[in-house]
Amino acid sequence: MTKKPLQTALPELDQRAKELLGAVVREYIATAEPVASAQLVRRYRLEVSAATVRNELAALEDAGLLTHPHTSAGRVPTDLGYRYFIESLMPRATLRHEEQVTVSHQFQQSLRDTAEWLRLAASTLARLTAEASIVTTPAAKRTALRHVEVVPISERRVLLVAVLDGGAVRQQVVELGTPSTPEQLRALSGRLTATLAGAGATNARALAESERGADADVVRALVRMLEELDDWRARELYIDGFHNILAQPEFAQGERSREMLRLFEDHTRLAAILPLGLGDGEVRVAIGSEHHLEPLRDCSLVVGRYGQDSDVVGFVGVVGPTRMDYARSIGAVRYVGSLMGDLVRVMEGQ
Repeated sequence: MTKKPLQTALPELDQRAKELLGAVVREYIATAEPVASAQLVRRYRLEVSAATVRNELAALEDAGLLTHPHTSAGRVPTDLGYRYFIESLMPRATLRHEEQVTVSHQFQQSLRDTAEWLRLAASTLARLTAEASIVTTPAAKRTALRHVEVVPISERRVLLVAVLDGGAVRQQVVELGTPSTPEQLRALSGRLTATLAGAGATNARALAESERGADADVVRALVRMLEELDDWRARELYIDGFHNILAQPEFAQGERSREMLRLFEDHTRLAAILPLGLGDGEVRVAIGSEHHLEPLRDCSLVVGRYGQDSDVVGFVGVVGPTRMDYARSIGAVRYVGSLMGDLVRVMEGQ
């Protein structure tokens, strides 16, 4: 399943308009040059005049699917034009069978080492798509609590100790707005463990709304701790193929390439573009203006989740200019993601 991040209304088009829009998108992806009506008539052997095609392209421009660079007689797709292409015109997104066999063989030859598989996934995606790749380490879908202990330090200061599923321990000093006794803290520790064992940030956040006084201070601190741990899961990234972006004409200007480099060096910001709510088997495509990060306004992101029904999941994706080959990128992300799912099954002893 391919999912879009925003529910954008797509205009109704007749068959000829669909064919012309698809031709413009394919030509622009291949050449990075604005596409003229005469070029379409000649290359696609259209049985209409260049003037007719010109009128059709003008109508597509009025519909917001194409735009007209002021220095050129040709037209280029808009973000909405690419979205229409992906939703309605794109061929089936898959890798060729021989490519799947080659990639699968490479993964099978690798040692079942997590870091090696992650590096291989990133390099494979970059090679298959000629884009930049992003792969995250597999991690639990959410941070889950096993035990909570609130240890008194003084009347207005406590040590919050959270034991997580898997045995990891996190500690944090919490300043209280009102004094609390050791007896109250013992009772709070037992209540939080009983209520939140096996739960995560969402349940803790709901509990915090009903708490008052010192108990509320502790639970709010626990929520922040769990949210920070959830955010951190996706920041362990493997990246490959950044040179592929720099080779594209869209990024020939020095400042554009520097902005992209700064983004890829900042794993915290880069991880923020990953759709943590992505469901099993879904691939999400975010195009140009659909991003909230300015350096990506001329880029598209294709990202999928691996792990499927497992409680341990990760993300694989590619970033490139909006004129990327979407069918190939979606097919590569989906297939490499399925192979990474094998790693998760090995990790869980399945």
